[in-house]
Amino acid sequence: MSDDSTRPIVIKRIKKGGGGHHGGAWKIAYADFVTAMMAFFLLMWLLGS
Repeated sequence: MSDDSTRPIVIKRIKKGGGGHHGGAWKIAYADFVTAMMAFFLLMWLLGS
């Protein structure tokens, strides 16, 4: 009774992804740049008044 047609079929699923944490460094750099620009223009505004 060891028929080959009754054996279970095992399908391995390969997890794709894992790159969700990569590529986010530009957001930190952009936030630093925007903060520095805000401080610069605030300083220019205070010195101009």
